[in-house]
Amino acid sequence: MSARLLDGRALAAKILAEARLAARRAGRRPRLAIVAAGGAEAGSYLKAKLKACEAAGVEAVVHRLSPGPRAKTLGLLADVCASADAVLVETPYPRGLSAADLAAAIPASKDVEGVTDAAYGRLFLAKTWKEASTLAAPCTALALARLALAARVPLAGRRAVVVGRSATVGRPAAHLLTTLDMTVTLAHSRTKGLAALCREADVLVLAAGRPGLVKPSWIKRGAVVLDAGVTVVRGRLKGDAAPGAERRAGALTPVPGGVGPVTTACAVLSAARLSSRR
Repeated sequence: MSARLLDGRALAAKILAEARLAARRAGRRPRLAIVAAGGAEAGSYLKAKLKACEAAGVEAVVHRLSPGPRAKTLGLLADVCASADAVLVETPYPRGLSAADLAAAIPASKDVEGVTDAAYGRLFLAKTWKEASTLAAPCTALALARLALAARVPLAGRRAVVVGRSATVGRPAAHLLTTLDMTVTLAHSRTKGLAALCREADVLVLAAGRPGLVKPSWIKRGAVVLDAGVTVVRGRLKGDAAPGAERRAGALTPVPGGVGPVTTACAVLSAARLSSRR
């Protein structure tokens, strides 16, 4: 058996169509500020965001914050936030700024990625997909939920295992799957009996950032495998699923071309929605 590949680019195009509609409801072209560390060329992920914004009718402006005193950098970030409808900060973060700094500096009403305390709290208070899907949320986690739906398999009452416990991917992804009425176990690389646990999953989400962590024998036959654990190894992107996973899975996200394009599209959709609510 060879897994059906879940085409992230095709799903991303549908999400960008949603973003175009949200942008039109704003009555003007939404303004997204993308904050990046100074002194570096635009990477492939940033270029993809700019291209997606153009396709959705969102005006994207890149602001590069050069290294400097922390107070000055925070002041520059505050100026950026004041001039935009929505704000997204690229990783790695500008030097001197932590995730906590960003969560405190970005207004919740402009928080594309759901990093502020208010946005994060609203997400975890949402019980249903109808509630959660309209909120600003960590974009990779939202992409994983959208891909689970796109797999077109029964989800309600089925078992999901999320491998990876980060605040921006694993934990919010696990919560979003519960809003789809799945029974979810949140695991990580140090979970005892991880292989056996993975074999129980109808939907297996990989977000540990450890290339090849999950062996083909760990995958339940016919399971949906959503691989967000992307790592650069010798210049190439590698997922958390080891080679051969496609022989066991029923559906699988490719690396690259799976979760990445959907994450970008979800960020643009979030920006357009925030703009339409202002």
